[in-house]
Amino acid sequence: MDVKQPPHVETPVAEESSSEVSNANESPKKISLWRRALGLIWDTFEGDPEERRFVRKVDYFLFSYVMLGYFIKYLDQQNYSNAFVSGMQEDLEMYGNERNLLVTYFNIGIIIGTIPSQLIQLQYVRPSIWIPSCELAWSILVMAMAGAKTPQTLYALRFFVGLLESCSFPGYAALLGSWYGPTQLAKRVALFEQSSAIASMFSGYLQAALYTGMNGKSGLKGWQWLFIFDAIISIPIAAWGFFAIPDHPSTTRAFWLKKTDREFAVQREVNMGRAPSSKLTWKKLRKIYTGWHLWAFIFPYLMVAQAGQGSGFFNLWLKDQGYSTSQINTIPTAGNAISVIASLFAGTIADRTGTRKETCAVICVIVIVSNILLSVWDIPRAALLLAFFLSFVSAAAQPLIIAWGQEVTQNNAELRQMLVATGNIFTYAFMAWIPLVAFPTYDAPHYKYGYQLLIMFGGLAIVGVYLFGWLDEWDRKRKATRAATGQEESGQGTSLAE
Repeated sequence: MDVKQPPHVETPVAEESSSEVSNANESPKKISLWRRALGLIWDTFEGDPEERRFVRKVDYFLFSYVMLGYFIKYLDQQNYSNAFVSGMQEDLEMYGNERNLLVTYFNIGIIIGTIPSQLIQLQYVRPSIWIPSCELAWSILVMAMAGAKTPQTLYALRFFVGLLESCSFPGYAALLGSWYGPTQLAKRVALFEQSSAIASMFSGYLQAALYTGMNGKSGLKGWQWLFIFDAIISIPIAAWGFFAIPDHPSTTRAFWLKKTDREFAVQREVNMGRAPSSKLTWKKLRKIYTGWHLWAFIFPYLMVAQAGQGSGFFNLWLKDQGYSTSQINTIPTAGNAISVIASLFAGTIADRTGTRKETCAVICVIVIVSNILLSVWDIPRAALLLAFFLSFVSAAAQPLIIAWGQEVTQNNAELRQMLVATGNIFTYAFMAWIPLVAFPTYDAPHYKYGYQLLIMFGGLAIVGVYLFGWLDEWDRKRKATRAATGQEESGQGTSLAE
């Protein structure tokens, strides 16, 4: 016997259908002019509403923490420089190459800890636990630096601070690469990296204030108070990381993500062709380290980092020129501001146009000009000052390469995790010896061949950027050809799932 549907059941369906037709005929809602203008700078002001809502939530928690986390990382990494020119050199009798050795011991810690730290995050301990725990530990060690009586004590503390800090930069980069798309990543990586410049600015102003107001208080010098205050700032930010880091989309347990958000995050990864992380094996590691992607990424990543080292010796030149302690700590902050603006500008252009290669090349040319002026040296003081400020623009290149590398390897989660980690090992390995050889403290502020070496690195950076671009284009064409002919793709850029 046929059973007819009651009329009241059909009515809502008809109404819904009618509503859908009505909505389909309506013109799309216009975006206001101010929202369009803001959308040119930040992507959560335009585009798909659901995507905007999701990304905005990730910004509030993950991105805000990454900014603060890298801020304290760099604050605790570079505070020795402000302390050195604010009395630590004289109090600890550091008149030889001790300043550069502080960098070397820190870099050794970074080099030793980076790969194990990434493997721990991939295999054993969630990033939301591992990274904040390391941050709390190194913050305590930074406070202990205030009590150092000899350079040797500082060497040991700097080594362990570097060992613990090795988790942060590659860990942050991998997290951003997991939660943001290709049109969202470069500007955020740029801002995340430039929180280091903000940290340098803050450290300079803080040291100037402490030197003026706290020098001699409670029997401590101004440079000792700097280490103490840095730790006080760092500890609550590290604690926030336990709540703000969402791990990865496929493994997240973040309280601030609803079930629908988590489902959206996983589907979003699928839509972008981005592979979720899986268990790392020795076979996968072998494929990662024998494939071209990793090494083609590391070459320009390493070269742009080396080419931009000139800004690190700015305060030594200022001290030689007779500037006051307060000026030595504050004048370089203008260069940090330049690096922040340049990075945001370059990252926004790269995100909107996709011109990662060309934008990187322009930045490298500016840095080469800066190093040429510093190599000549015997030029008017204003020109030398300009050269130092131009060297800060170099900070805009590396974020573009990181975002580019995350994009090229988006369907290989394990490779994405190891890109920046391995790149950092090479970067810090170079920085462990280049300052000692090319920028010895006893030659400061005029170095015989240091800036000439940076010119070479700048040229190699341009070569590396174009080589990476060419290899990426070649790989895409090769995959397209194989797909067209029905061949199975098994290259490095594909998932390493077994």
